[in-house]
Amino acid sequence: MAECAERQAAVDRSLEAGWASIGAGALEAAVAAVRALEDEPSLNAGIGACFNRDGVIELDAGAMEGTELRAGAVGAVRDVRHPVDLARTILETGPPVLIVGEGASRYAREHGLQMTEPSTFETERQRRNLEQMLVEADTVGAVARDAEGHVAVAVSTGGMTGKLPGRLGDTPVPGAGFYAKNGAGAACGTGLGEAFIRLALCHLAIVELQHGMSAQEVAEGAVEYLGAKTGAKGGIIVVPAEGDPAHAFNTPFMPVAMRVG
Repeated sequence: MAECAERQAAVDRSLEAGWASIGAGALEAAVAAVRALEDEPSLNAGIGACFNRDGVIELDAGAMEGTELRAGAVGAVRDVRHPVDLARTILETGPPVLIVGEGASRYAREHGLQMTEPSTFETERQRRNLEQMLVEADTVGAVARDAEGHVAVAVSTGGMTGKLPGRLGDTPVPGAGFYAKNGAGAACGTGLGEAFIRLALCHLAIVELQHGMSAQEVAEGAVEYLGAKTGAKGGIIVVPAEGDPAHAFNTPFMPVAMRVG
């Protein structure tokens, strides 16, 4: 399918962006990859994000690094050009972890981040999805491990087509849609956000890595648990403290790209 090929190509391009930044550390690489994904109109993050029930685009993002367990997240913003940049800024400036709505936009302006008109994110594809109520609930994300063994994760999404205004899924919730911890690994999820929140699925994945499960076992087990407990569809990507990254999903398609060096 042409749409699947387009999305896979977008993910492949983001891998190159992340890999080009890996020398600056895991967090830099993860954010760079997601920043690139926010510019891909075929995906549901940044440009190309879905509309809520009122025909408005509200964006969520998160980031976490495993050294000190610092996390930052943003929810329901409409005018921040790259929500993942704001999530990283919150991570680095603290003490807040999650800021939403107009307060998040104000925080972005105060810290000199790029703002934009809400129309920047609109696409005809997503307008048709809203008119036909073709539900899309995708998240873009990246996990990374650098040469020092530090791990990090970054995520971004437009949420779910036709969602309630102000609705937040798992993307801006540490432990639900993303988590990172040195010595264990980093994980990022995509799918029905409410299910990931209920299960705290990405934190659970990191706990299982700490217990000695392989990354592939963790990924497959997380998706199986997601389906068994909630009936939800989704996927997860995992990078362990040592060894190769892994992924699993119970949806028809989930584009993934990885590199080990």
